[in-house]
Amino acid sequence: MVTRQIIDKMYKQYKRPPASPDELNFGLLFAYAIENHGIVIDENDLYIGSIDPRSPFATIPLRHIHEIVEFENYLAIILRNSIIFLHKTTSDVNVHLRMDEPSVWSRLKDSLSSKRVAAN
Repeated sequence: MVTRQIIDKMYKQYKRPPASPDELNFGLLFAYAIENHGIVIDENDLYIGSIDPRSPFATIPLRHIHEIVEFENYLAIILRNSIIFLHKTTSDVNVHLRMDEPSVWSRLKDSLSSKRVAAN
């Protein structure tokens, strides 16, 4: 089971893509996801056929992939601000989007804006 703590750990552990896409574990995709997800890899991109072609996650530039990790039932394709989970035995796909916490300045600005609106 992939928990919030595991997801947070993956973002921290794989902060940057490898120096070369050749260092990624594409063997996992070919072993588990090629049939159910229609995986195609060319020189620059990874295409995931089980995702709607209009989705921004259907085609991923290889240089944006930080790592490919295997779990019991899923493969995780880790990007900077999202993780694509491909089920190993079905065509199910889940995407986790990382929502950054607002900075101190953003919170202060929002706080001051709401006080101005309330005063008017």
